Amino acid sequence: LGAAVFGVWQGDEEVVLGAVGESPIGVPATPNMQLRVGQPMEPMLSTALLQLDDDGTLSLDEPIARWVPDFPRAEQITPRMLANSTSGISDYVTNPDFLKTFYANPIKEFTAQEIFDLANARPPLFEPGTNFAYAHSDLCLLGVVLEKASGEPLGELLKNRVFTPLGMSESNVMLTPQMADPALHGYTNERGVFEDSTFWNPTAFLNSGNRNSTVTDVGRWVRALGTGELLSDSAFQEMMAPETAGLGPLTDERFFAFGTAHLGSWLFMNPSFGGYNGVALYDTESKTTIVIYATLGPTANANTNNTVPIASAIGALLLPDNPPKLS
Repeated sequence: LGAAVFGVWQGDEEVVLGAVGESPIGVPATPNMQLRVGQPMEPMLSTALLQLDDDGTLSLDEPIARWVPDFPRAEQITPRMLANSTSGISDYVTNPDFLKTFYANPIKEFTAQEIFDLANARPPLFEPGTNFAYAHSDLCLLGVVLEKASGEPLGELLKNRVFTPLGMSESNVMLTPQMADPALHGYTNERGVFEDSTFWNPTAFLNSGNRNSTVTDVGRWVRALGTGELLSDSAFQEMMAPETAGLGPLTDERFFAFGTAHLGSWLFMNPSFGGYNGVALYDTESKTTIVIYATLGPTANANTNNTVPIASAIGALLLPDNPPKLS
């Protein structure tokens, strides 16, 4: 690890909030530093989706052809499938052409259409709704559907429906590499040299991870996610239901739905992008929240999320009778 920021909450009570290490190099890390949030943004899109379904703006199960008529198989794919990664769209992040372009110029801005082209350059993985395969492509497309349905840019939509209601004043959806001060600097050796990757362009993960925040704001969001604070009772029940169980390796006890992995009573998110690794956990039984973000050291394996074993150990220490089983 280069540095880490972390927080633990019991209900809304802060148990610990802290930081260790240096980031940027020579500057002590502090828990109020801005960071790249990554994957915990995904269930925010699902929260907005369920809200829009509740108020009649859209339906979870209507074809996305209403908003993106030219997208392949738009008459068969629904918003629910995008939120659950059951659309069958190929994940553009694993497309060699994306990786080549991104690593050649990691500050490049990616548009939604570029991402769609990369996703559709490879055949669909399966017929829509018949299987599960996690794909960042689904989230990019879902973000566009939400924008067209609501008439708002995604950043404004999430600000109005998530950030402001929860008092998350340090959170923003980003379309540029900008980071406010103080910033936790990311470092990585992904391109064969250890370098500062703080200002890599987050649009490489457009609508699935391009959000800046603090560990406190992430903790606030995770608690709201786990309690359904922003949803009607029926929408929250739908969000937490194991509706993808039976698809691929998913079961009633371990499944992915609406942007979140469910591992028994634990909700689990594990973001990783450009020198930032993280884990966000919420136990629905004890109402325990654990959030950790870390930067990579010179010898770290950029393909391994080094915060997962740390979060697992903290969870086991806090809840020895119900530790999170993250692998």
